[in-house]
Amino acid sequence: MTSAGIEAIAAPLHGAPGKLSALVIGAGTYQAFQAFDGLLDAGVPPDRLHVHLGFSGPSGGKDNPFHRYRPMLHSKVYLMEMADGTASAFVGSHNLTGFALLGLNGEAGVLIDGAADEPEFVALRRHIAECVSQATAYDRDLKEAYAWWTTQYVDGLKVEIGRPPADAENKQTIVVLAARALGPLPTIGNVIYFEMSKALMEFNSLRPEVHIYVFDPLPATPAAALLQLDSAKAKLVCGIDGLQMERGGVELLADFHIDNRRQPDLKPATRPFRPRPAPGMQQVSVRVQGTIPGAFEYLFDRGKADWAPVYDDALVPLRSDGGQEVTVPADLLPRVGQRWLRVQGLQRVGPAAQEANQLVLWDADPSSGSFIVFSWRRRRGGQRGTERAGTGRPPGD
Repeated sequence: MTSAGIEAIAAPLHGAPGKLSALVIGAGTYQAFQAFDGLLDAGVPPDRLHVHLGFSGPSGGKDNPFHRYRPMLHSKVYLMEMADGTASAFVGSHNLTGFALLGLNGEAGVLIDGAADEPEFVALRRHIAECVSQATAYDRDLKEAYAWWTTQYVDGLKVEIGRPPADAENKQTIVVLAARALGPLPTIGNVIYFEMSKALMEFNSLRPEVHIYVFDPLPATPAAALLQLDSAKAKLVCGIDGLQMERGGVELLADFHIDNRRQPDLKPATRPFRPRPAPGMQQVSVRVQGTIPGAFEYLFDRGKADWAPVYDDALVPLRSDGGQEVTVPADLLPRVGQRWLRVQGLQRVGPAAQEANQLVLWDADPSSGSFIVFSWRRRRGGQRGTERAGTGRPPGD
């Protein structure tokens, strides 16, 4: 409930305050409860206003000794009974807020008309009576407490929304998804050569583990391969054996090599092995240590990101289902711009100084099309794919 919602229904109540038989709300802002006071001042009997405080219980915690995220009243029923024995009820998704009642939200509801003794109205009266019985009478001296109780629920909901998976470990991993070529598979002690972005390797001060999955055949995309790790013919855990900067490795020791990270064929190396790395690429040699111990889900973010909405450039007016443009009251317009813009997506944001690093990391992300990718975190057990789906374009595009 918000103050704008109360104001949307206030006029008829001010005109005939005694006609309101019950108003039960489950959560509201401090200003909304001030509007409740306005109904009382207009003559609404005090025993008609109720606050449903929901359900909670001791949590056993020190900082939050009760459950903040909790079951609560969530039904929206507007029942009107007429003097001629008929009734109307509006049952839907609309909360008692200005956005809902004045047409700004996307809402749906059903209008029921008929004789007041129809079974549907009997059931609605029974539901309202139960809500009243579970609620407490509104007390204007407790506005601050009611608003605090709403804040507790919102804070508890934030914890539920933002809680990261507890089983993810902050272990950096280079994941190589390769296609099997003719010949034997690598074994313990073999050296495998591939290339990664030089900037990425400089960006990471710690040497990550290397996990190599060899497929036959290789799935069409890196994301698809990450979803099918169980089907790999070989799953190799490797340690970094050598890094060559500035095309320093003219002749290297290698048993296998991958020439192209976008067409990653794992081929036996011929000796002498003389790679020709592309500009800006880091030469990486890894030695097979054994089989990857168990299953992993690889995560391609650091577990925390800042996001911003992407607005539609075109002005899209708010319209009802019937095509009529919604007139927005001035107090429900945003302070800046004075119009609501359709949000068509979400994008990562960060300091401009980090833009180069973001581009480097995108280049080693599955969405870039590279089959040699860099995972910031990983989760043991289960194959649920990547936690963040790629957009198919660099950040900022």
